Amino acid sequence: MNTKRSGLNRRKVGRSPGRQHLMELNVRTASLKRQRRQKAGNLLWKVFSTVIILCLLAGAGRLAAQKFFFKNSEYSLKHIEAHFDGIMNMEEFVQATGFTNGQNLFLLDLDQANKKLTAHPEVLSVNLERILPDTIKVDLERRHPVFLILVNNEDAEGDTYIPGKSFLCDENGYLFVPTRLNPEFLNLPTLQGIDMSDTVSGKRMENERVHFALHLQKALSEIPEDTFKIRTIDASKPYSVVVTDASNARFTFGRKDIPSQIERLRKLLEHCQETGRHLETANLMIARNTPVTFVLTPEKTSAKIMPLNSGKKGTQK
Repeated sequence: MNTKRSGLNRRKVGRSPGRQHLMELNVRTASLKRQRRQKAGNLLWKVFSTVIILCLLAGAGRLAAQKFFFKNSEYSLKHIEAHFDGIMNMEEFVQATGFTNGQNLFLLDLDQANKKLTAHPEVLSVNLERILPDTIKVDLERRHPVFLILVNNEDAEGDTYIPGKSFLCDENGYLFVPTRLNPEFLNLPTLQGIDMSDTVSGKRMENERVHFALHLQKALSEIPEDTFKIRTIDASKPYSVVVTDASNARFTFGRKDIPSQIERLRKLLEHCQETGRHLETANLMIARNTPVTFVLTPEKTSAKIMPLNSGKKGTQK
């Protein structure tokens, strides 16, 4: 009997290290879980505190901004420094942008105003800026037309601006109808022979004949105006254009090699200045033996139609 009990006791004593290790493992795991919960709690508390502080700062900043900027009478609009370049007046500017005296300078939507002003057909560029504490500065640059285009080519005989029947075209082919009559429009060269059936004001013309006429006009503008001034450009033909100058002389230009044709024109104009003759027509498309006709002076005209027998009578005398 004693032997059996001692064996059981040894077995119990042999199990105690495993149980002790298991208890230590459980304690260690519980400690790690408790530490993790503490770290998570601390992190959440820090995040929550940070959010609360940021909200308080944002609220304080908003209240300060409202007090010192958005509701401060010192930043109310009192002056508009404007350079409209003849496009509009102050009343039209206020109507387009909605900017009126007394509005807070920081609440004005400059981007929206910029879009509205840029949408004006005559406006090429817009510059809007705030000048603290109470001023808005606006600079408008208008489009400079180089051609007058009549809606109906039957009206082209007048070669002048007709309200409601005329488009203006700038150097980029951009068409627009002016809101007011400017004296310079009356002296613009007329572009003829262009289909205007689908033309819309405020859009760029995608037309090869218009682009060629613009290219030719730019090249001819390098010639002094007192020597050569364009009156009309007829672009009705697909292979050439006819330019009429202020003296009603007609010059035919081909669509290729514009510089060479301009050089031939320069030589003809120099010849006319040296000899006092006046051109009537010239076909500048032809490089050699350019066809040219001159205006007959009254003396040469009378000599040309003088009867032959008058000369014989003179010889008889």
